[in-house]
Amino acid sequence: MRSRSVAALGAVVVALTVLVGCSGQSPYCAAVEKQQKTLDEFGADKSDKAFDTYAKALAAIAAEAPADIKKSWSTLSDATQAVVTAHADVGFKLEDMNSAKKREGLSAGDIATLNKTYKAFNDTAAQRKAVIDDAKQTCDITLK
Repeated sequence: MRSRSVAALGAVVVALTVLVGCSGQSPYCAAVEKQQKTLDEFGADKSDKAFDTYAKALAAIAAEAPADIKKSWSTLSDATQAVVTAHADVGFKLEDMNSAKKREGLSAGDIATLNKTYKAFNDTAAQRKAVIDDAKQTCDITLK
């Protein structure tokens, strides 16, 4: 009888170990969770520094993302970083876009460069939806 109890206890311990091991958070979900606050604040601060932070958060998740969603995270990171880069290239801070007076100093070429980058950024609606849906389905994390 004692050997049955020990065997049963051993089976329970093995089963619990397997279950606990399976319920551990994946590196992808851990990355989404770690960056959730930054992602939920995305766009609230329209500055070079903030957009650089957003791009890095997206890249950190892309590095851990499964193959089926990795491209969407990478596309978002690249498009966000491109906004920062375009502003640096034309020498105009993102946070100055709200100032009509400061925008007057932009050349037609600068405006074209920024508009091209903004268009590419705005064309990521499908990727934004995909990553939000995936974070909810895969990680049970609701992103705003």
